[in-house]
Parts: sequence; structure tokens; C-alpha cells
Amino acid sequence: MNTLSALERYNSLCDELDFFMHEENASLRSSSSEEVAHIDRKKQIVAKLHEALQGLRVSGPVKSAEHAASCEIRKRVLAKILKLLLLSRESEQLLLKNSHRTVAKFESTVPSPAKLIKTYKSHRSTTPAATQAEGSWVVW
Repeated sequence: MNTLSALERYNSLCDELDFFMHEENASLRSSSSEEVAHIDRKKQIVAKLHEALQGLRVSGPVKSAEHAASCEIRKRVLAKILKLLLLSRESEQLLLKNSHRTVAKFESTVPSPAKLIKTYKSHRSTTPAATQAEGSWVVW
């Protein structure tokens, strides 16, 4: 495989990754829970990208006749990668936001005033120094 075709393959894989990441981002925005399917598909795409990078390493330098075409493909790939990084950042924030919602649901128990009073009374120290300093500032 020559370098130009390896670059084209890598470019097409970047397009596939772009489509997948937009799909994943839309899924995160709608708060649907298809995480397992996304993880499997992401692993497949990463494996393909790894193979494509190996192909680029093996293919060697670009021929002088193909230099202009390879520069154009590299520019397109770089622009896609930068866009994907921004999209990845947004998806990460959505994941954190969605996970925060599920954690907040479990921690929503508010103690009653009677429970708070009981807790404070049980933790109150009964030493003479503590009773003397009651009502004044104590340095710990």
C-alpha cells in the first residue's frame, strides 16, 4: 500500500469516527443510555485507526509526484482531528453532567431537625475546658 492510499484510508476512518462521535454526542444530549453499544463501537473504530496508523508507518515517505495531494489530505485530517477533540470535550462534559444527575438522585436524603439536634448533642464534648469556652471562639 502506498502512502497516498494509506492517508486516504486514514481520512475515511476519521470520517467514520466523526459520524460516530456526532451520533454519540446526540445520544448524550438526549440522555439515552446506550453506553455499552457506544463502547463496543468505539473499540472497533480505535482498532481500525490503529491498523491504519501501522499502514502509514509501513508505507514510507510520500513520492514527490504525490506530495501536493498528500499535503491536502493531511490538512483535512488535521482539521477533522481538531474538530473531534472539541466534540470529545463536549461529550465528556455531557457524560459528567449526566453522571452527576444519577449520583444526586441517590444522595437526596435530608436529615430531619431532630436528627441533627441528636447528632450535635452526641458529639458535644463534656470536658471543663469545652464548657468554659462555650459561647466563645475556640482555636483548634
